[in-house]
Amino acid sequence: MAQSLLVLGASYSQIPLFKTARRLGIRTVAATIQGPYAGIPYADEVLYCDITKPEEVLRAVRNQKIDGVTTCCMDVGTRTMGVLCRELSLPGPGIGAEAACDKSIQKVLYQNAQVRTAPFRLVRSSLELQDACRELGFPMMLKAVDLTGSRGVFRVLSMEEALRYYPLVCEQTGKEYCIAERFLTGTMFGVEAMMNRGEPAFVLPLGNDLHEGNPPFPQGHHVPWELAEDLYDQILEFTGKVAGALEFDNCAIDMDCMLSEGKLWIIEATPRAGATAITDMVGIHYGIDYFEAIIRCALGEDVSPMFSGKVRVPNATWLIGADRAGYVEEIRLPEQIPPEVVDLSFNVKPGDSVRQFSCGRDRIGQIIVKGDSAQKCREMINEMLRKTVIKVK
Repeated sequence: MAQSLLVLGASYSQIPLFKTARRLGIRTVAATIQGPYAGIPYADEVLYCDITKPEEVLRAVRNQKIDGVTTCCMDVGTRTMGVLCRELSLPGPGIGAEAACDKSIQKVLYQNAQVRTAPFRLVRSSLELQDACRELGFPMMLKAVDLTGSRGVFRVLSMEEALRYYPLVCEQTGKEYCIAERFLTGTMFGVEAMMNRGEPAFVLPLGNDLHEGNPPFPQGHHVPWELAEDLYDQILEFTGKVAGALEFDNCAIDMDCMLSEGKLWIIEATPRAGATAITDMVGIHYGIDYFEAIIRCALGEDVSPMFSGKVRVPNATWLIGADRAGYVEEIRLPEQIPPEVVDLSFNVKPGDSVRQFSCGRDRIGQIIVKGDSAQKCREMINEMLRKTVIKVK
């Protein structure tokens, strides 16, 4: 009998999982709420349930044969993934997956495992916020604990700013508390990795190309990162410590990190492949189908040989956003697109409404370029963006 993989979610980001599983002869079951989700037609079976509620998903899969569970590029199902792995004895992440929807729990796990993370305080009122400001100092970060994509996150420079942004965080979060955290200065970078049978199958440091917002966040990535070679052994050890603290295993890991005063610090980590075209980046770099690795890893197979080849292709990605909110009037691609451009596509069309780009969820398209060096790839991205016409009114 064919193996069965439960995929949490059925958005467009899950489609490569469904397609790859079908190619491998693996049956897929999509768990999703009702809606016009693009991945539904690609699944072999669909269970309609709320993937943010583990008990509901457990009831839905009670009579199903499930050999593994995964999700990709989004956090809403990660808590449920951890619960399913525990309750159904499936390969996959442990307690850190259940904590992925609450950054405060992750912070405690990091502290318990002596993994460097910025000092923080839980804040439940404006009075507690003022105490945290006096203790942590400025600049400081205010963070909703249950949101992703830089939503509900603000850098504050004074008590006045802290008190002004605090109600905005409270409006966006579903929790009764948020985090006040010391602001780390240094170089932000990413790590995409995969833990497989207790060992890292690969660890790939990513250079970040930041969007200057409040706070700055990665709008693009590039590999190889210019500091990766010198820091690789440290990053490898650090990734293992983070995975151990969160009990991440048999899953992809997406990490946001900081290099500050020569030391590595963890910002946050999630037990799924990264968004912002990171899945494409990993596949191009190693010359593999990264989604196949994600699937096989979730089923408990040894995937480390997939990453041991000699292919190491430099590439870079960029999320395209609108410079203002409104309606798309025109999108016009360059007349000539060089072969180095792997992807230049949009997920909106004329007439669609768009938001001004302020976080990853505001993306309207993406560009991926491969080449001889990361720098040349980034230069090609800038050239293609200059020649691409996007009119929003």
